[in-house]
Amino acid sequence: MTTRERIMEAARRLAARHPFDRISFADVAKAAGVHWTAVRRHFGSKQEMRVWLAQQQEDNVPSLADTRTRILDAAARVFARLGYAGASLEQVAADAGMTKGAVYWHFSSKSDLFAALCEKNLTQQLKMLTQQAGSALNSAVPAQGLARLLQSQFACVEEGQGNPMLFFEFVTASRDPAVGEVLRDAYGKIIDGVSGVLAQLQESGVVKRDVAPDSLAVLFQALINGLILGWLIDPDRIRFEQVVPELSRVLWEGLQPSVDDATAPV
Repeated sequence: MTTRERIMEAARRLAARHPFDRISFADVAKAAGVHWTAVRRHFGSKQEMRVWLAQQQEDNVPSLADTRTRILDAAARVFARLGYAGASLEQVAADAGMTKGAVYWHFSSKSDLFAALCEKNLTQQLKMLTQQAGSALNSAVPAQGLARLLQSQFACVEEGQGNPMLFFEFVTASRDPAVGEVLRDAYGKIIDGVSGVLAQLQESGVVKRDVAPDSLAVLFQALINGLILGWLIDPDRIRFEQVVPELSRVLWEGLQPSVDDATAPV
């Protein structure tokens, strides 16, 4: 068996018994009987190794992935209901129908769990926004496309799904260094992702080119978060079905390209 094969086999065995984010280079090296630098050489960065380990768990140990998902789903409900300060791992475990020890097996602390939940939610938001933004602005009537995009962001709020309080709990809890770092990283990825879509649309002449795409991405995200905050404060005043079409029209008037934008070479 080659050194690489020993390392991979050891990593697979560890992935079958431990959460992927608790496995280190040193753990794999000890199990494989090699120096930890050999593990790093084969995997690259720690993050790359953990992505590989997570995939192994999803493919080969579904019970681990399912348990982690159940904990994160329960955590979303508990943190949204009680807030970060008022929630505990015991309450999350009870909501998930598990023991506290099962939660601790996957997450070392409340801040560790909360940070994972923050990253999961904002990653899902990034995926949805980047998929929808391009098709919305490329539609035959972009203002209507924008309205559909925004309405999809708010539909789950009005239906009592998606825990709209959760994002603001993320912000409140960002004073915890571990949570703050994850929040900044995930939020930055949202801005970068939307900015990338807008930059492509600018190059295609779909969106005006005289505004930096990252500034537009910040504006767009601020609009979504601001409307959700307003709805949480006064849902009778903020009726999405009424305000979204008007806001989308105004937003598109600021985004639509001029004749020069549409015809100028890139």
